[in-house]
Amino acid sequence: MNTKMLLLIFLRILGEGVIGHIMNPSVDIFDLSHPVLWKDMQNIYEEIATHKQWQVCFNCGFPEMGTAIHYQYYGWNAVKPAAIPIQNLLTRLVVIDLSSITKSDPNHVLTLDDARRWLAVEQGPFQPTLILFKFGWADHPSYGLNYKCFCQMPGIGFDLAAWIAVNLSHVVGVATDAPSLESEETRNGTAKTVSVLLGKSGVYMIENVDARRKLPEKGCMALVSPLKLLDGNFVPTRLTAFCPRRHHDKVEIIMAPRINLPPQ
Repeated sequence: MNTKMLLLIFLRILGEGVIGHIMNPSVDIFDLSHPVLWKDMQNIYEEIATHKQWQVCFNCGFPEMGTAIHYQYYGWNAVKPAAIPIQNLLTRLVVIDLSSITKSDPNHVLTLDDARRWLAVEQGPFQPTLILFKFGWADHPSYGLNYKCFCQMPGIGFDLAAWIAVNLSHVVGVATDAPSLESEETRNGTAKTVSVLLGKSGVYMIENVDARRKLPEKGCMALVSPLKLLDGNFVPTRLTAFCPRRHHDKVEIIMAPRINLPPQ
């Protein structure tokens, strides 16, 4: 008989041991994914194939694509999402809520100095981690409008992306609720972009995350489930968060695989 793996989800208070599991009502499960229609996905790939400036569109964003994952946006030698190590798809989740900033500046460029105000960026867990930059895209004037290619949105600056790539070796992924992580500072470039920098460093990116729910800054786990499209640079994905209902600094979710014992 083949060994079966059972994924256990625990709620733990640091220093007090395991106190709950997946059936415990203290754990909330959130689907952070926007869906995509097959025809919209086809339209985007057709745009890529026929538009001479498709690199610029990639450096902007595709709101119609729904939640999607990538390394580098383009290039025949770019690593594809299908190559993401499986151990990097079950991670700790750190949420940086920037919605209060983008209310006054809808196209805000998040700098390194801005991001380091959130202690979770530097003092987060050192296990594989996904950072979600929540820009409050659902409140942006252009939210919900249909664009094949859209550029007016908040994003992260090149210095912040470089710092993540060089100094945060535990960060395996960076996500945003906006259609792109690129900012006005980087989206007009070709080599000096967030996607090239993080992609070459082995950090995957997830865009169009549904972050309308209130999530704790720390303590959640994330399960990333990309479509295993072998030749796709930019593919749909599902993002699920498992969060403690008690929003307390010492509460966290633990996930671990357990091998089922054979019947006696």
